[in-house]
Amino acid sequence: MKKNYAKIDRATGKVLKQKSSEGMERAFNKEVVWLEMELTGKPDYDKDNEKAVQYQRVSADISDLSIDVPPDTKFLQGYDVASLTTDEKEQIKLGKIVDSDDDLARFTEDILVAIAQGDTLEKDSFSDEVWEKVNARRVLRGEVAV
Repeated sequence: MKKNYAKIDRATGKVLKQKSSEGMERAFNKEVVWLEMELTGKPDYDKDNEKAVQYQRVSADISDLSIDVPPDTKFLQGYDVASLTTDEKEQIKLGKIVDSDDDLARFTEDILVAIAQGDTLEKDSFSDEVWEKVNARRVLRGEVAV
């Protein structure tokens, strides 16, 4: 079975190369070592309040060149979950509003056509779907739903 390996500069921690192999002879007393990689997929998280941040790190301190790297040391690559900043939350909120601009343009056109045709407009002149989308935008802006 193939495993993934990362070639790591012990002094800097920098990844120099990655490769997949069914096994390899590895020296653990060098300035540059091949470590088996342990890959973790993206976790589930609350996209409205959190974000997945990718990390790459070695499972142990390998910077002391006078000490051999333990053979079970791995190069870890995965994701941490972090809270969104206030600015990031605001950008997501604005993105959701912008994403519904096409719907709003269609609703506005329907209203203008109805006015031009002399129709009397009331709340129930529009479907529940229209009001759900309008109210979703209002709530995102911190306004009261209609």
